[in-house]
Amino acid sequence: MKQIHQARFMTLIFMFVLLGTGFLVMGHVDDPKDRDGQRPYNGPGYRSDLPGPQPFGPVGGFESDGVNLEAWIPLNEMGSGIASGNDCWGYTAPSGREYALMGHSSGTTVVEITNPGNPTIIGTVAGPNSLWRDIKTYQNFAYSVSEGGGGIQVIDLSDVDNGVITELAAVTTGGTASSHNVAIDVESGFLYRCGGGSNGLRFYRLQDPEAPVFEGSWGNDYVHDAQVVRMLAGPFAQREIAFLCTGSGPVSFDILDVTVKTNIVTLGTLIYPGGAYSHQGWLSPDQQYFYLGDELDEGPGVPTKTFVIDVSDLTNPTLVDEYTNGNPAIGHNIYTVGDTILEANYRSGMRILTATDPLNIQETGFFDTYPDDDGAQFNGLWSLYPYFPSGIVIGSDRERGLFVWSIGEDPITFAYPAGIPDQIDPTGDFVEV
Repeated sequence: MKQIHQARFMTLIFMFVLLGTGFLVMGHVDDPKDRDGQRPYNGPGYRSDLPGPQPFGPVGGFESDGVNLEAWIPLNEMGSGIASGNDCWGYTAPSGREYALMGHSSGTTVVEITNPGNPTIIGTVAGPNSLWRDIKTYQNFAYSVSEGGGGIQVIDLSDVDNGVITELAAVTTGGTASSHNVAIDVESGFLYRCGGGSNGLRFYRLQDPEAPVFEGSWGNDYVHDAQVVRMLAGPFAQREIAFLCTGSGPVSFDILDVTVKTNIVTLGTLIYPGGAYSHQGWLSPDQQYFYLGDELDEGPGVPTKTFVIDVSDLTNPTLVDEYTNGNPAIGHNIYTVGDTILEANYRSGMRILTATDPLNIQETGFFDTYPDDDGAQFNGLWSLYPYFPSGIVIGSDRERGLFVWSIGEDPITFAYPAGIPDQIDPTGDFVEV
């Protein structure tokens, strides 16, 4: 079993030295993920609804607290030759059926999880071979981008209930064909490409969702990721605001008004202490706080941290707290649901935090997808998606594929030492359990 506080740390200097020997295209400026590449798990997964005994993890199980494993689909079930998993997102069809969109080195796989205990693989849309892929949805379409190029892959999900997924186009306008991440503001109907070379943001109108139209770009700094939303209240109410994690040049958190695409306005910038790589983050639902993760600040004596930024004044973002659970693993992707923060933290898996008081965050649950250790290395859980109406949460693991979870108390189970009786006396009987 894992020793929680035992880790193998690498200093940032050592990371950068190793980068010079890499042969893969870097996913973003100074991205060391290729250094920690491991062979994917190749074996059976788990479906809780299937009868009979099943393997429960490659080394006897996963550590967890307050999280139920409904299913686990390894990469080898999605197709042959898949070298690694990456990002994930979700789609809920008009019928209410729910689908996981799992990115990996070979493309994007769609998995129905309406019955979370027995998911069904629908199919895969092949994409450029790459360690990095990101997916978002708008209406009945998915948009997949990659550092391997290929532009924006437009995937039609309108007939997915009948097992049909179709790639309609690959949009390559707007500079380089590579992207690191993609963000969509569903209110405005605009898509934003992040990264890909040294690009900032590139924006596309989705008035015709089948054919995104390039509208322009902003910035010279490397924008690693973004969340773009319509503000609910305050002096910028109904304005379209982009919250940017600027990975380099300098490492910062930036806030832009992107309402008028020909007049992008920088509202505020925060250069936070100890910043190494401003990676990704997410707003609180009330839009008062932004929870930011730095991908490269972990190291000897520096555990996973979540930076709590007060964004109630968009022109003056202020760091008000730094939360840590003391775990040495690398923080990666963060999402919020109500007062809950869910984090995909590589070798320590999914961490569930309660932020009823954003200045006093508490960890309340976890599911560790990487049983070996919690080292500050780039293996394990890449991302997660917690926005299905059913409350199901999915996670994408670099080596182990797709996880499907429910969060809450462990389900009650029964064992029958003498076997399940064929008949029970209707007037009353005793059954040993």
